[in-house]
Amino acid sequence: MNAFGGFIIRLLSDLIEMPLIFIEQVIGPNPISIVLIGVGSVFVLASVAVFAYVVLGALGVPLPSPGRGPGETIE
Repeated sequence: MNAFGGFIIRLLSDLIEMPLIFIEQVIGPNPISIVLIGVGSVFVLASVAVFAYVVLGALGVPLPSPGRGPGETIE
């Protein structure tokens, strides 16, 4: 088997083992890591959502405005 085929097989087997290693060695030993991973995921998802909103707005896709529009007045 050539080196590229061995690399692909190793990569696929590591992808199968990765979730177990992540749960057992990263999340498992320390309970505060669960909270840190959750908060980090929220920050990443929020930034991706804001970036997607801005990109879609720049492309001209009609999106709802999160704030007051120019025609609305405060009474």
